[in-house]
Amino acid sequence: MSEAIKVHILGTDYSLRTNDEALVRELAAELDSELKDLQQKLPGKPPTTLAVLTALNTAEMKAHAQLNELREMERLAGEIENLCDAIEQR
Repeated sequence: MSEAIKVHILGTDYSLRTNDEALVRELAAELDSELKDLQQKLPGKPPTTLAVLTALNTAEMKAHAQLNELREMERLAGEIENLCDAIEQR
């Protein structure tokens, strides 16, 4: 059952509903930290610009993680195929 919580991100409170309060609080804290770090690097930029840049960075990291996962699955599939061939030759 979803639960109502409040999180604080870059000076603003957000009311959310979630099924995993601990995860959402952890993600909100990470997002707040990333936004504050970016705000220090780009003083004077509006929060929406910081949010878009952070979202793009997060999307890029997700895409790289997915690509790495796909490469690892392909590598493991190759190993499995090699093992199957070795077993068949016995």
